[in-house]
Amino acid sequence: MALDVTDALAGEHGVLHFLLAQLEEAAARATSTAELRPVAETVALALLAHQRVEDETMLAPYERATGSLGPLRCLAHEHEQMDHGLRVLVRLADLDHARTHVTELAALVRRHLAREEQLLFGVVREALPEAERHVLGARWAALRGLATEG
Repeated sequence: MALDVTDALAGEHGVLHFLLAQLEEAAARATSTAELRPVAETVALALLAHQRVEDETMLAPYERATGSLGPLRCLAHEHEQMDHGLRVLVRLADLDHARTHVTELAALVRRHLAREEQLLFGVVREALPEAERHVLGARWAALRGLATEG
């Protein structure tokens, strides 16, 4: 089965949007940060794992192919901002501060995902040949522990 890495990562975005909604709902109904923390940690792990796989299977190959991240440099910077925001979130002790942070972080992540969907996937499809995107799709599948046809 040939899988284009851009399609695989776009599919992950659907899961991330769902998780962000779950985080916002948890923040709204939580009575303490201890109650919010398990949801925040789950979302943090999912986003950090997505970023690592995306960096390895799309950003790094794009940079190797083009010699620069160019317009995608802002996406790499946003990965750093999200990483920092997630690490802060799971350590917050004040519930009101955590709720505000969830709202701000969710907005940042949604803007970032939209930029990837509108910019990143297209430029990667233009810069990398289909065969290479399929090799990267197989790498994505391996990193995710998926069994694929050989």
